[in-house]
Amino acid sequence: MRQSGWAAFFSPELEAILPKPENGIAARFMIGKFTAFQIACASISVISLLIGWRLKISSHQKYQAFLLFFIILFIGVGTLILTPKMDEAHQLKYADYYQLAATPIAKGDASKVFGLLHGLSQMGNLLVLIGLVINFIFCWKTAANQKETEGN
Repeated sequence: MRQSGWAAFFSPELEAILPKPENGIAARFMIGKFTAFQIACASISVISLLIGWRLKISSHQKYQAFLLFFIILFIGVGTLILTPKMDEAHQLKYADYYQLAATPIAKGDASKVFGLLHGLSQMGNLLVLIGLVINFIFCWKTAANQKETEGN
């Protein structure tokens, strides 16, 4: 069975060349690249919003500003709060690999915490992507309206 996305790192076919916890380390690396992509998209969106304000061409400025505030907030929370805590929990979960002293109970607790934080992180990533798509639609509508006004 073929898998795509992050799940590919954890597939049985790759276990021989990417065993635990190295598969998680590889996935974290890719998630870091994904976060950089989100930051780039949000930055472009902020610049577009500022240009729209300056030229007074956007009819959705308040909605876009509100949306971008939450997008940037989710990216910031993910980057500054969730990621360091997930890294810490991942290291404790695989304490032997990282040569850390940890009891089996601490490893189990770290595994649960990591799972919870990972779920929150992925929900945040999904919300950011949805927000960026909505923002793109706002920009698209603004451009279409601007083109209509120039045509008349």
